[in-house]
Amino acid sequence: MWLHLIVIAGAGIASMRAAMERGDVDEAARQGELAGAVIIEEALAAPDRPARLAAIAAAPSVEGAAELLDALAVAAGGPDRRTAIPAARAARTIARELAERELPDDIASDDAIAWRDAWAALATRTDRWIELRVLALDTAAALDRAATQPGERGSIGIALDTALADRDPAFRRAAIAVVPAPVPAPMRAALAATLAKDTDADVALAAAQALCFDLVADAPGPILDAIGPAGLERIKSLVDGAKANPAVRDAKRCLAAKK
Repeated sequence: MWLHLIVIAGAGIASMRAAMERGDVDEAARQGELAGAVIIEEALAAPDRPARLAAIAAAPSVEGAAELLDALAVAAGGPDRRTAIPAARAARTIARELAERELPDDIASDDAIAWRDAWAALATRTDRWIELRVLALDTAAALDRAATQPGERGSIGIALDTALADRDPAFRRAAIAVVPAPVPAPMRAALAATLAKDTDADVALAAAQALCFDLVADAPGPILDAIGPAGLERIKSLVDGAKANPAVRDAKRCLAAKK
């Protein structure tokens, strides 16, 4: 019985690999879907790149794709950039689909939280490529949405203040981009501190945009109080003379509300 299963697995991976080696990504993905999630998981750990790439191509559309999030995290944490980043993209696709609806009956919130934590750990690894770290953060944030109710959200998969203390401004901007809208009240202080103190003007403007956009619907008092005088001065310095764009227009809402 076990020998039979090993032969089937080997044949499935061989078909996926052969299609990828021909450059037929669609066929490689189709072969992976036919083989199933268990075979794809094995292929993700294969020693050769074509098998891993075929498995990554198939992962988002296979039945039970969420169960591959751990294996994709391992692949994304590996040394091969050409498979690590596609693995992270595939995981983000799966995570976003989970976040769009209630979790299936066979997936518990604890499962989503465990997957979130694995991807959050990858996002905070400063030895990884920034593109991969941003994809991992997007994945963790989506899994956080999948695991929690809207009223409970106060996380982006990792602590916001930790993300905003990262040394890479691209990562800090990415963290602001996945903050829920409207901004949960517990996140305002971290964004306001970044707005006032971040040395990167683009990061500071992104924080201002996130906070000030909420003035479209929310009362200004709590938002302006969180931003404070130093934050408002920073907004003024960021938008004065700046070319009009959505971030500048949203930031100006705070200045208009202060008048």
